[in-house]
Amino acid sequence: MSIEREVEYSKGSGHVITWKPCGHEDIPLTIAPTVYPPREDSTLLDQVLAEHGSGEGKGMLEIGCGSGAISISCSLRGWRVKACDINPLAVATTKGNANELGCEISVFEGGPGDIDQWMPSESVDVIAWNLPYMDPEPGQKLGPLEDSAMIDQQGDIALLDALTQNPHILNPGGVIYLVHSSNHVGARIPTTWRRAGWATRNISKLAVGDEMLTAIACWRPFEQGEIVRLDSCESTNEIILEKNSVNQGDLVSTRNQTAGRGYRNRVWVGSERNFMGSWALHKKSIEWGPEFIQYAASLAVIDTLSTFMNQGLPTHSWTHASKLEKEGVRVKWPNDIWIRRSGNVGKLCGILAQGRSKGQENRIALGIGLNRNSVPEISDSIGWDVLFGVDVEKLIPVLHASIASVLEFHPFIKSPKKENILSAVFANMRSTLSEGSPRSFGIDAAGGLLGINQVHQMSEDWGWKWD
Repeated sequence: MSIEREVEYSKGSGHVITWKPCGHEDIPLTIAPTVYPPREDSTLLDQVLAEHGSGEGKGMLEIGCGSGAISISCSLRGWRVKACDINPLAVATTKGNANELGCEISVFEGGPGDIDQWMPSESVDVIAWNLPYMDPEPGQKLGPLEDSAMIDQQGDIALLDALTQNPHILNPGGVIYLVHSSNHVGARIPTTWRRAGWATRNISKLAVGDEMLTAIACWRPFEQGEIVRLDSCESTNEIILEKNSVNQGDLVSTRNQTAGRGYRNRVWVGSERNFMGSWALHKKSIEWGPEFIQYAASLAVIDTLSTFMNQGLPTHSWTHASKLEKEGVRVKWPNDIWIRRSGNVGKLCGILAQGRSKGQENRIALGIGLNRNSVPEISDSIGWDVLFGVDVEKLIPVLHASIASVLEFHPFIKSPKKENILSAVFANMRSTLSEGSPRSFGIDAAGGLLGINQVHQMSEDWGWKWD
C-alpha cells in the first residue's frame, strides 16, 4: 500500500519555498514530491558549514542532497560541490534548483552502500550529511523513497565502510559533518566512528521540540603525528619533552617504562600488557593549563572504555556517564580513574600533563598509564579486563582518536567548549564526590574542587581518601 501511495504522490506537482543560506539573501527552491525539504536540521548544518567562510575552490560532497539547499548554499560561498541522493526525484530537484540559481553542481544518483557513482572523482575536503533520523508513526508504512529520506539508520556505517575501502575520497586534513538526533541512533553514531579509529566532536546543537539535533565532526586523528612503539624507555613524557622536533599528536608508547613518574613525582609501575604512553600536544594547549588538559584526558579514557563497552560517549552527552558509574568507574579528582566494585577496588589509570620550554618553543606532553591487568607490585591497582577483553594494540587506535577528540587543534573544527568538558567531567565524578573525603560537591569554572567553605586546587598537600 505504501509503495502505491508513493508512486501516486510522486506524480504530483512540486511547490516553491524560500530558503535563506547563511550569509546570503533568500533564494527560491522548488521541492518535488517525496523530496525532503530544508528544515531546522538543514539550517543547523548550513550554519556549521558557513563558519568555514569562503570555500575558495575546496571540494565538498553532500550526501542526501534532497532539495539541494545545502549544496547550493556552499556553492554560493565558493565551494566546488558534488552532491548525491538515492532518490531520483531529489537528484532532479537539486539539478533544477542549481541551474535556476546559476550554481555549477555535479549531482549523481546513489549514496553509500548503493552504486559507486556517488563517489567523487576528485578528493574532497568536506563531506556533509544530514542523516535520516525520524521514527515513523506506529503502524505507519513508508515507501522506499520516504524510508531512505527519513528513517534509514545505517547510512553512516556504509559511509565509514566506503572511506575504509576508498580513503582517497577525503583529503588529508578533511572533515566529515554529520547531523543526528538525540535518539538511540544518535548515541550509536559517535561510538561506531570512534571504534573505527576516527576522532569525533560535537560542533553545534539545536533543540527542536523534545529532541536535540547535533552536528558532529569526524576526522582522522592527528594526521601529522607519528606513532612510535618502544620495547623499553625511561619515560615517554621525557622523550616528548626532549625530542628535537615534534608534531601535534606524536605518540610514544612503551611496553616497559623504567623511570616513569606520575602526579607528585610518584613512580608509575606498569607491565608489558598495560598501556604507557605520551602525546605531544599543540603549543596552544598551554593556554588551557595542566588541570584542564588532565580533565580532558580523563574524558578521553572514559570515552575509550565506553567505546569498547558499546555505550554512548560522555564527551557527546554527559548523560552517558551514568552507565559507567553503574560499572564502578570513577574519575578521581584531579587526574586518576578508579574502578570501585564490591570486593574489587583499584586504580585503573593515571594522567600527567607536563610543560617545558625548549629553546623558543613550549612543549606540552600528556602522559597516560592505563592498566589492562592489575599490577602485582601495587596492592590497589585494577585493569580494564574487569570491564572488557581487548589487548593493548587494539586499544591504542581508539585511545589515540579519543585524545584527538578533546585536545586536537584542527583548522576545520572548533575546539570543544571548556564548560562542556567540565560538565562531562563532573558527571563522571558525581559518585566519587560522595564516596570519599574531604567532602566535595562539584568543580568550579577553573576546574577547582568545590569543598565545604573552600575551593581545592591541585597542590602537594592535597589528599583524598575513599570511604
